[in-house]
Amino acid sequence: MWNGLQVEAMESWDVIIVGSGVAALRAAIAALDAGATVSIFDDTGPGSAQARADDTGISASLAESDSNEHQQDTAVVGMGVETTVSSSRCASSVSALIELERWGLNLRRDGSGAPALSTQPGHRTPRVATAGDVTGRETLRILEEQCMKRGIPRKHDIRPLTLVTENQRVRGLVILDIQTGMIAPIQAKSVILAGDGHDGLWMESGSSGSKAALAFRSGAMLSGMEFVGWHPMMIKDSGMFLSLAILDAGARLRKANGDDIELVGGLTDACRLLCDDEYVLDARNVPNSLRPWFSTSAQNIADRFGLDLWSTVIPVTPAPRYSIGGVAVDTKGRALVSEDLWLTGLYAAGASADTGMHGSDVLAGNWTLDELLSGENAGTSAGQWATSTKHGGRTLLMDASFTSEAEIEAMSEVKEGMTVGALMASIRRTMMTHMGLTREGAILQSLITKIDDLATSPIRLSDDSAIMNTELIAALDATSMLDLAHAAISAAKARKESCGSHYLI
Repeated sequence: MWNGLQVEAMESWDVIIVGSGVAALRAAIAALDAGATVSIFDDTGPGSAQARADDTGISASLAESDSNEHQQDTAVVGMGVETTVSSSRCASSVSALIELERWGLNLRRDGSGAPALSTQPGHRTPRVATAGDVTGRETLRILEEQCMKRGIPRKHDIRPLTLVTENQRVRGLVILDIQTGMIAPIQAKSVILAGDGHDGLWMESGSSGSKAALAFRSGAMLSGMEFVGWHPMMIKDSGMFLSLAILDAGARLRKANGDDIELVGGLTDACRLLCDDEYVLDARNVPNSLRPWFSTSAQNIADRFGLDLWSTVIPVTPAPRYSIGGVAVDTKGRALVSEDLWLTGLYAAGASADTGMHGSDVLAGNWTLDELLSGENAGTSAGQWATSTKHGGRTLLMDASFTSEAEIEAMSEVKEGMTVGALMASIRRTMMTHMGLTREGAILQSLITKIDDLATSPIRLSDDSAIMNTELIAALDATSMLDLAHAAISAAKARKESCGSHYLI
């Protein structure tokens, strides 16, 4: 079935970044600036990360004398943030925003010409800079341009199968070229995992968490897995999220009886208050002068649903959006195998990591900020490490490639069992029903048992081709989801008190 191994001309890089979003791209730039040779491996195609970008905006302490209040608001919402990390991120917020502007980010401006700051839930003062409803997507575009200008190679449709280590030291990856079916070892001194998170445990439109699962299977710790951030404005039954910035432009959330809804505190706390109500987004009073900043949302709504954002109300609902937990990392982004020991050469950033920025819930506008700064931090650390050490483990990488090939072959030969779709649907039903905005502590052990039972069920594949076998990739995603679902439920079971997005009933 498979097209064989490609081992004769093994690629070697100082730093490999696995991912395609803001954190991955910013990490690549930072690693290159640190003097390392860098390559980005992306298991999707060009522009795919655009759909996952968070367009809420970027928190920055532009109108404040210092960042202390920003950090305090982050801590209040997050209930347990890592103070060193959050203080550093908040203090660096203005410089991060200035850098993006210098690279071409077009922010909304106020009458004085300064960035127009949005007031969003959990902030005591206007602090969120936006490019209307395309902040995340424009940030991605700009970072992609910067990577191209620097000549950073980027390989699409590449799925990492195994992280190869030797004595708890990274030696590289075994990858599957989805387009060709080729399995190949790639040598690296450092690997940075910077994926889109694991919200796919709850939502069909979400990500599987394959990057965090890759680290976990190699011995890295996971932390914060009981926490997941929710967003209050997903168009019902669509997977399409709307920017919170539109609320500051004059739109309102309203209940069926017409009462306005006030969002306060952390995003998940706000969603919890809404979970039993039907409500809509009413943007009819957004001034004409501001509507162009939300034209992308308006066009998408018109194209997908045949509705006019400016003349009708849009039914919205809370939905999981932000992966808070992930690979446990230290202040340098290094993946930990214990509290004081790191898996040498492995780093994680953004939604693949529990960076310490968010704690137990997400402060609006902090998501993209943390993606930028955790990516930069991990990239700099990984680049510096890689330029001071040597490659190794060539034989191990070749052996791991043969093992991966055998495992893929075995998956393709299963003729009886659950379909991938049925397995993923079962995971998502379990997580949405029992690990959503509220959790019932007494049944968490039974959920672990259910996930473990699903993990022992064979996955039946109907496609046995080697080239562009998307069903196989989905099956690999499902195994990642099972690993992370087990970790999330176990973490929830271990935490006996309600905290932020972990709310026990």
